[in-house]
Amino acid sequence: MRLNIFSCMTIALAAMNIGATTLALRSEEAMQHPALQAGSTIHDSSNVQTGAPHEGAAATREYVLKPWRSLRAHLHNKIIHIPIGFALSGFFLSLIALRWREVEPAVRWLVLVAAIGSLCAYLTGSNQAALLEGGSKDWVIQLHQKLGIATALVLWVWTVTCWVRRLNRWSFLIGGIAVTLLTFTGFFGGVIAHG
Repeated sequence: MRLNIFSCMTIALAAMNIGATTLALRSEEAMQHPALQAGSTIHDSSNVQTGAPHEGAAATREYVLKPWRSLRAHLHNKIIHIPIGFALSGFFLSLIALRWREVEPAVRWLVLVAAIGSLCAYLTGSNQAALLEGGSKDWVIQLHQKLGIATALVLWVWTVTCWVRRLNRWSFLIGGIAVTLLTFTGFFGGVIAHG
């Protein structure tokens, strides 16, 4: 395999996906901690430790990071960035593949990783949805779940159209549908997570 500009672009896109996922992990952990939200109190005493008091204030609590616990908490919100990033990168490269066919193998692999990631996202999302049952956002959760299933199915269809030569002509169209569904699914997921 020779290394050309398209291989370098694929590696760069994969690195950007990994970087974006890492930033999402860090920012989500920071935003979900109760001590960082204005006017809130700390409810999880297992994750905090009392620090030295400040001038004119009672004892403050410092955040103690417990990586394994933080990684497992709200796992769907972390894993979902894998299919989003890889599917968007695959679609972007499929635009380039319209002109330069050399990038088609990279598109196939990006879409396959996105489809596998969608299965992981579905499993973790189903577990997380059970924790949110009975709230005011039930209808949004149900809609998000249905759109997520549709998105995962279309990602797998896109994967098949990328890997089966005689179906390649449909790949760009199915990819466009997948990205459109991904956008709507992500919007409703954001409504659930961030209000």
